[in-house]
Amino acid sequence: MSKVLEIEELEDLMDEIRARVFKANRQGELDELLASLGMDDLIEPEYAFDSYKDGKIVIIAGSEVKESHLRKIAEDLGAGKNRLEFCLDYNAAQKYDYHKLQYNSSYRVIMFGAVPHSSTGKGDSSSVISEMEKNQSAYPRVIRLWSNGTLKITKTNFKTELEKLISEGYIE
Repeated sequence: MSKVLEIEELEDLMDEIRARVFKANRQGELDELLASLGMDDLIEPEYAFDSYKDGKIVIIAGSEVKESHLRKIAEDLGAGKNRLEFCLDYNAAQKYDYHKLQYNSSYRVIMFGAVPHSSTGKGDSSSVISEMEKNQSAYPRVIRLWSNGTLKITKTNFKTELEKLISEGYIE
């Protein structure tokens, strides 16, 4: 059972926590501190990766939706069907050259459906998606396409996510 602190002890604890938060902020380590405290929800994702709003949109996943259908959806939304790059084969996604996306300002967004966990480019992360999300300053923005609680590309979730990106002004 946890000890119940007296008011003075609580005040000392709060002063120490406050000092550590200020120090972490000064040293650029605030995100790490908040994550270590289980306060990840206070960390706003920063897409510090600098790329062009009209950059390429990469769609990677094992998918039964045809590339032509996804291109048509993007074209109808004004997102330019020619700026899309696809890897819609599950096995090809495992060997995809993810490193070409790193620090490449030609790419704006990477949309993922189901991909193998043991893909190239995952580093020490559990998946390549997690690796990219963990290193937001090195990769374009990552969008997970969910359908019924699983990663899966559908015409509907692809269109919905493109609409969101356009409405927030992230892509043109």
